[in-house]
Amino acid sequence: MLYNWGEQIHFRRGAPMSKFSVLSTKSLYLTAILLGVAFATSAAQESKTELLWPNFRGPDGNGTSSTAQPPTTWSASENVAWKQKIPGKGTSSPIVVGNRVFITAAAPADKNAPKELTPAELLKKFDANGDGRLNRNERQRARSSKPLLKQNFKVICYDRATGDPVWEKVATEALPFSGHHPDHGYASASPVTDGNFVYVNFGSYGLYCYDLQGNLKWKRDDLGKMTTRGNFGEGSSVAIHDGMLILPWDHEGQSRIEVINCNNGETIWKVNRDEPSAWATPLVVEVDGRKQIIHSGQNFSRGYDLRSGEEIWKASGMAQRPVASPVAFGETGYFGSARGGASLQAIPLTLKGDISQNGITWSNKREAPDVPSPVLSENRLFFLKASTNILACVNAETGDPFFSPQRLSIKGVYSSPVAANGNVYVTGREGVTVVISDAVTFDVVSTNDIGEPVDATLALVDEEIFIRGRDHLFCIRNK
Repeated sequence: MLYNWGEQIHFRRGAPMSKFSVLSTKSLYLTAILLGVAFATSAAQESKTELLWPNFRGPDGNGTSSTAQPPTTWSASENVAWKQKIPGKGTSSPIVVGNRVFITAAAPADKNAPKELTPAELLKKFDANGDGRLNRNERQRARSSKPLLKQNFKVICYDRATGDPVWEKVATEALPFSGHHPDHGYASASPVTDGNFVYVNFGSYGLYCYDLQGNLKWKRDDLGKMTTRGNFGEGSSVAIHDGMLILPWDHEGQSRIEVINCNNGETIWKVNRDEPSAWATPLVVEVDGRKQIIHSGQNFSRGYDLRSGEEIWKASGMAQRPVASPVAFGETGYFGSARGGASLQAIPLTLKGDISQNGITWSNKREAPDVPSPVLSENRLFFLKASTNILACVNAETGDPFFSPQRLSIKGVYSSPVAANGNVYVTGREGVTVVISDAVTFDVVSTNDIGEPVDATLALVDEEIFIRGRDHLFCIRNK
C-alpha cells in the first residue's frame, strides 16, 4: 500500500528514497494501481446490476433522480406496499440496486443487555430546566450516561418487491470506545454500491465489501479510531467513483481523506487534513476534463485531484463542524454549514490555490444548511435553514432567492431533501413529509405522515419511495 506524508512517499516496506526516485516510483505505482482499477471497473460493468439509488444523495450526489416517478401521497397505512422491522438502531439511509434494498444497523450483541433510552426518554430524564430540549450540558450528561455495550454492526439486504429480508450479516462485533449523539446510534453512515458490490463504512469499526449475495469480499479493520467532537459519534458516508471509494476522516485527531481501491480494499492514496470533526460526505465532479473530489471542512472547503490526491483549491469561510454534503451545478460547488454561525458558499471549481479572498462566486451568511444537505435541481438550490423547518430556494448561479423562506408544517429536520418528477420531498424528524413543487414559486403538493420518527434520507426509485424510520423500513408505492 502507498501512504502519503506531505512530500515524502514511503512504501510499507523499505527506506525513504531520493526525491527523483520518489516521484518516478510514485508515478509508476499510481499508474499501475489506476490501470488495475480501470480494468476491474470496465470488466465489472458488463455484469453490473442496475444502479437506481446507489448512495444517500442519489445517482449524481445532488439528491435528485431524473427517472423516478414516486408517489406524492401516503400515510402510515395508505400506499404502504410493505414495512419491515429493523433489527437495530441507526440513521443510515437506504440504497437501492436492482431488486435489492440495503441498510445498516447496530444492536447490542447481548439481547438481554439494558436498552438505551429513546430520545423522548432522554429528554424526560435529563431536561433539568423543563424547557423541552436538551442544552449542551444536558446533552453531555445524556451521552455520558449511555452504557457502552458490545455491538453487532449489521448489514441488511431486503427484497425490493416484497420487503422480505434476503440476508443479514454481522460485519463485526465490537465494544465501542465512545458514545454517540442522543438522537443517533452507531450506524449513521450510509452504504454505497457500484452495482456489483455494496460497501459499508462503520468508521473506527471497519470498512467492508460484500457482493450482492452477502459474501464478504474484503474488509479493512486497520483504519484507526475516530475521536469525534463531544462524543457525537461517527457518520460520514463514503463516496464512490470509477472503482474507488473516497473515505472522509475528519475528527479531533489527525484528520485525512483516503482513496481506496474497490476491487481489493487497498489504499491508493491518502492525504492529511488540518480539520476538526465534521460529518460531510465528499462528492466527485469533473471540471475541464479533470475529476476532483470536493469536500467540506471547518477550516477550508477543498478540491482534490481524484487520481493523485493533489490539492487543487481551498476556500475558508465555513461555520463549525460541517455536516451538510456539497452539491455541484456545472463548474460550481455549493458548501454549507450552520453551527456557530451560517455560511453557504458558491465556489468555482476551475480555480487553483487559496481562493478564500477573491474566488467565491457568492455567499449567504444568513441562511445555510446544518445537518440536512441541500438538494440541487437544475439551477434551483433548495435547503433548510440550519436544521429547522424553514425552507429556502435560491438561484444556484446568483444566490438570489426564488421565493422568500417558507416555514413548513414539520418540526426539526435531519433528513436531506430529495427531488424527482417535478417535486421536492422534505421530511421532518417526527416522520411528516411535505411535498412541494420543484419550481421557482412555492407550492405545497401534499403533507404525509408515516407514523414514526424519521432522520434518514429518503430514496426515490421508479414509482417507489423507501423510508427508513426509527423502527421500520417502509416501501411507499401507489396501490
